[in-house]
Amino acid sequence: MNRFKRYAHKSIASPPVFNPGDMVWLSSKNIKTTSPTKKLSERLLGHFPILKKVSTHAYHLKLPSKWKSIHPVSQISLLEPVKTSTIPNQHQEPPLPIIISE
Repeated sequence: MNRFKRYAHKSIASPPVFNPGDMVWLSSKNIKTTSPTKKLSERLLGHFPILKKVSTHAYHLKLPSKWKSIHPVSQISLLEPVKTSTIPNQHQEPPLPIIISE
């Protein structure tokens, strides 16, 4: 039985580990924006710094003060790390602000 369990869990990736100060993207999966359709809205919002680790699968983010309707603690499945560019002298412009509907 342990052999089957080992092979079954082989394909499951371990969750990423974030530290305070790391920058992450927040999934817009459960966030209502002013976009006319979900298809046209941004898939990821952010990038936001992590303030602290709340539990093994939840992190406290520093969200904009305008986003009062969104709780700052998010589960790890809704977060993706911000990847920096490996191309020298390439600067990526920060994304435009997203308007959240109240």
